Amino acid sequence: MTVVEGRTSQDQQKAYQDGAYRHGYTVRVSIPRIDLWIAAFLGLRRQDSAVGGVADPSSLGMSPVFAFLCSCALIVAALAANASRLGEGWAVPTFYCAIAAIFLPAAARIIHPGASRLERLALIVIVTSALFVVRLIRAPVAFIDHDEFLHWATVNDILEAGRLFLPNPLLPVSPLYPGLELITSALVNLSGLSVFAAGLIVLAAARMMLMLTLFLLFEKITGSARIASIACLIYMGSSTFLLFDVHYSYESLAIPMLAAVLLASESRRLERGDTAGWPTFVATMVLIVALAATHHLTSYFCTSLLCGTAVMECLRQGASAMQRRQAILLASIAVIAPVAWSKIVGNPTGSYILPVLAGGIHEVAQLVSSSTSTRKLFVSDTGALAPAWQRYLTMAGVALICLGLLTGFLRSLVFNGQHRNASILWPPTRWRLWRSSLLQILILVTLAYPLSIIFRLTRSGWEIGNRIGSLSFLGVAIVVAVAVAAFWHGASRGWLRATALAAAATTVLIAGVISSEGPRILVPAGYEVSADSSSIEPMGISAARWTREWLGGEQHFATDRINRLLLSTYGRQKVSTTLESGQDTGIAITAADLGPMERKLLIDSGVGFVMVDLRMTTGLPGVGVYFDGGAQDRNHTVPLQSSSLLKFNSEPDIDRTFDNGFMVIFDVGRLGKTRQPAAPPRRTGEPVQSLGRQDGDLR
Repeated sequence: MTVVEGRTSQDQQKAYQDGAYRHGYTVRVSIPRIDLWIAAFLGLRRQDSAVGGVADPSSLGMSPVFAFLCSCALIVAALAANASRLGEGWAVPTFYCAIAAIFLPAAARIIHPGASRLERLALIVIVTSALFVVRLIRAPVAFIDHDEFLHWATVNDILEAGRLFLPNPLLPVSPLYPGLELITSALVNLSGLSVFAAGLIVLAAARMMLMLTLFLLFEKITGSARIASIACLIYMGSSTFLLFDVHYSYESLAIPMLAAVLLASESRRLERGDTAGWPTFVATMVLIVALAATHHLTSYFCTSLLCGTAVMECLRQGASAMQRRQAILLASIAVIAPVAWSKIVGNPTGSYILPVLAGGIHEVAQLVSSSTSTRKLFVSDTGALAPAWQRYLTMAGVALICLGLLTGFLRSLVFNGQHRNASILWPPTRWRLWRSSLLQILILVTLAYPLSIIFRLTRSGWEIGNRIGSLSFLGVAIVVAVAVAAFWHGASRGWLRATALAAAATTVLIAGVISSEGPRILVPAGYEVSADSSSIEPMGISAARWTREWLGGEQHFATDRINRLLLSTYGRQKVSTTLESGQDTGIAITAADLGPMERKLLIDSGVGFVMVDLRMTTGLPGVGVYFDGGAQDRNHTVPLQSSSLLKFNSEPDIDRTFDNGFMVIFDVGRLGKTRQPAAPPRRTGEPVQSLGRQDGDLR
């Protein structure tokens, strides 16, 4: 019996079978199988090798043209930022469009396989520089974001006192991890620049260091400049990339240092001989120790990566005994350095991190058990709903990342294997045949990305999810880049597919910015109540400077969330916070009456002055809290009452020291002091005894 094989349409198959059966043939028709298509979609069985270009590696290509386009987009961004200060409604959408115009053309060129390595690197530098200028356009003359004030206060302490580890009530853990502040204060002393100018220089250098290091790292562990450049683009889609990670905060320096540690560790592995790699190995150890003294969370994440890499290196077939020993030694140093530093500075991170983590996990457990979120998506704490285009773009960005992970996760594992065009599932002997242990760990890190999305659905866990998301993007970037280069684009030489993928990457970038900043990306025309950067304005700054000029520094103040930032930096005053004392003085300020409990709270906290801002009576807080975020603070459903804030006027032992119409400073230094008994009638010729200046008396 003869066997006939073929692939035809359904009608042709039936007609052909009828004729074949009449002639005594057995027909075997090959029909496409859905399981093979799914395997190809997920990257289970094979890996496309179209991951590089054929252009002249020394050519800059079209990068000068893209630099000109970025400069034009920055002009539009500057006009939009100025329009926002004038109250124009089109400012925020235009600002986002300018960011997209910076990113999209360069992304299309980078995704296309025709770009050279040098051109890709030049485009990464151009886009990185332009996006940093976006940060300057948003805040060109001073720090305006909440976390920046916390570290600015620490720099001021170092510059004025000439020593480290002075207490910072705004963020007690900040002086204990002074890497960023040390570099800034050194630059200020050497150059005479202001803290703001020196901080911008440090941030710009750190941002450029991050992207160049990531490019070299991704290129080293994948062997492809195309995948490395696409991964850098995807990493820019992290919600913290555009603004949060260029705030003057210790994480902005720590993440570039983390990338440098990973690159140095991989460079060590590529050195030939047992001794040639030791200088790089020592440099890696120095970087690990420096990172441990710069930021706690990033240091812990670095420890996890290096420990995971050591485990993978021990499991990897073909790894030499020297490579395994060095990986274990490096992981051991990564464990010892942050633990030892934490012990030296007094174990500050437990009480700082654990309550936040516990609260976030508790709300996630409630979300899983009851399927109801404690946080309304796209709704601010004041009840304002985000515009529809922001909501849809944010959801589209998350969906695109998930699609990239779906098509890139297994494909990246295959790509990292020693047998590129083979299944990773069979035979089992191939499970341990990977080329880069670090790449294997970064691929597994992407599993934390869905966890970050879950945390973002809760109020307490939002910040946790934001931090997890930014760190997990080190893996997300490379997995999605493999999916783009090897599956979604491949070896296509056309521009249509590259442009469509660049538009998808731009959507991810804009979605990340919206999820982090939303409508408050620009400074508004008017003051907003307790809205961080939208609440920093000249009147509050002027009042803070007045306190330093007329009251002197280091006076103990109790005030709201925004004014304590200004008092601590511009006024150089000591402010009361729950992080330092564990007592929420906001309860005494917002209470209807100044009763015994409120008096005791102010006295026990050592407060000498109370500053109240009557603008808090005009609206609910933009970030959800007026003061420290205690239980009572979050229970406000209506704005504060002016009678509560001004109750100090009726107290005989409290003086009204300052009043500019909206902001009032009360001298409460005599609360709890025993009154002097009345002096007996003075006899003729008896000199008058001077009582001297009382505490807090300005006379």
